[in-house]
Amino acid sequence: MKPDLTKKAIAGIIEAMCQVLADAVITASESFQAIQQGEQNQAIGAIISIEDKLEQALALYRAAIALHRAGREP
Repeated sequence: MKPDLTKKAIAGIIEAMCQVLADAVITASESFQAIQQGEQNQAIGAIISIEDKLEQALALYRAAIALHRAGREP
């Protein structure tokens, strides 16, 4: 892959990762608010979706790293 194309691809991946992690923060905040109000079931129900978001973020991270490494190989 050409260097400029690689940089654009990595930038897009990182942008997507930021969005996924921002969504995870919002979900965690909502869960925290629920538990502060004594709503344990609601808090756990909200936080369960974070696992999927973290897996998505990890996959995006790995893709960015793989592209970076592939662009540096001879």
